[in-house]
Amino acid sequence: MPRFIKFVFTTIMLLFPAAAMAQQTIINVPSSDVLPYGEIILKQSNKFRPFGNGKYVSLTPQLIMGTGKDTEISVEAGTNIEDTTSVKLNLTAKKVFRIKKATRLTVGGTLSPSLTEGQKPDSMIYAHGSYLCKKTRTTFTAGGFVGGQGEMPSLTGVMLGVDQTIIPNKLRVAVDWTSRNESWGVFGAGLKIRPEPTTSITTAVLIPNSSEDRVAFSISISKYVGKVLPEFAKKEEQEQGENL
Repeated sequence: MPRFIKFVFTTIMLLFPAAAMAQQTIINVPSSDVLPYGEIILKQSNKFRPFGNGKYVSLTPQLIMGTGKDTEISVEAGTNIEDTTSVKLNLTAKKVFRIKKATRLTVGGTLSPSLTEGQKPDSMIYAHGSYLCKKTRTTFTAGGFVGGQGEMPSLTGVMLGVDQTIIPNKLRVAVDWTSRNESWGVFGAGLKIRPEPTTSITTAVLIPNSSEDRVAFSISISKYVGKVLPEFAKKEEQEQGENL
């Protein structure tokens, strides 16, 4: 792995612990999917709440890149439009450990500094295990997190998820839940549709844990760009071969 990418990944993991779950997700909970080295996904996520006094629209472009050895980083800028407009930058990194063919352990974190408000960033560090039941094509995910709003992580919680394949490489049903009543505490349920091999569309309903918040909806479109750093990938393969 190139030194500058190692530096970026290490810096994010040590200094930028998560809130908005910027990497590949089930609905809101980070998934155990990870991109190979040098490959990129471009994603546009939109959330909106059309009801009541808490109406808002959130527009979030995102770039996800595989950094090798089952690690992944992503950068997104979320614009939230309510009575006023606010912008948050989410910097995320995760590492996936392949325990067995059907079992994975994922650890990661994100820092979410505001670009428009003078406040400390939100943060979260998480870890969860995922198990793929090949017979039913169902992935179960369970784990926990330590998060903080405008502070270093101090609040503990639980995250759960189920991802069910209906039509292989075409249609999946996904649900997940994150505990607590802060902004990340929400139940999400939706469909993942892949109209063609490099494009994925996710639609979902978001039900907050807090009774003071209202139901929201989300739709995201992901486009797989492919490998953009072939020369680095080749170098990494050579380094891995030398270590065998």
